[in-house]
Amino acid sequence: MTHEIKSLSLTIVGGIIVSILISIYITARYLFSLYHLQRLLGFKFKPGTEVRIIYGQFLLPSSTGQNGRIITHPYVKSPRRGGAMPLAGSCSIEHPVSECEVRGSTYIASLLGFSKNLRVLFASDIETDSILDSNFVSLGGPGSNYKTTDILASEENIFIRMSYNNFSLPSGGNLPFSCSREADHGLILRVTPRGFPTKSWIVCAGLGEWGTSGSAWFLSHKWEELIKNIHPNAYWSGIMPIPDFCAIIRVIPGQDQSARLAALYRNNKGQIKHVI
Repeated sequence: MTHEIKSLSLTIVGGIIVSILISIYITARYLFSLYHLQRLLGFKFKPGTEVRIIYGQFLLPSSTGQNGRIITHPYVKSPRRGGAMPLAGSCSIEHPVSECEVRGSTYIASLLGFSKNLRVLFASDIETDSILDSNFVSLGGPGSNYKTTDILASEENIFIRMSYNNFSLPSGGNLPFSCSREADHGLILRVTPRGFPTKSWIVCAGLGEWGTSGSAWFLSHKWEELIKNIHPNAYWSGIMPIPDFCAIIRVIPGQDQSARLAALYRNNKGQIKHVI
């Protein structure tokens, strides 16, 4: 009986030790990942740190019907394959939002939710037009999002220029990326504003809508691949800062999860270094 009790006690103690070791491993792995995510995004996850996810706010111009009256409810629901039918009629939306930016915001919110210290705010580019002293993740290109326009035009962006249909270098040379039925391209840009060096401005924008949401998905789900490639020596040292960067992402339209890294540039002492 004594031998059985002793064996049982050892089993219980061994189980407790294993549980403690597993808990330590999980905690250490979480803190390790959290540390590197802060380095990639460019700001510390201190309690109460605000991060604004910025979407582009659109305006629906007034339009009139054949009878000359203003159309106040211009939207209708898409056809449904089955299930209960919605109420018949049309809808009004004062400020429409792009679907790709909605998808992108869910990806980024999931990424930022990795830390419990962050205060994540959703705001339009109109609301935040005059705010500079903040961390931003701006979704959508310069044609749809004023905040993206400002970040791309900032002196800290030494990497890239963006139009409706192409990317180009600051020197003027076009980059070989486009939007087609086969592939869309987007970018992930991070810059550190000189006036607010503890903050970070990030853009996820595409030449087409899937370039925007695909870039946001890649940042959210493949950020470890991204940080390891930006500056391998800085990553493995764990001490050297991760410099500002610009990643070009290729995505198949309709499939955000197909996003992959197509090109990568980093800030190398004020000069662009082509990494991939």
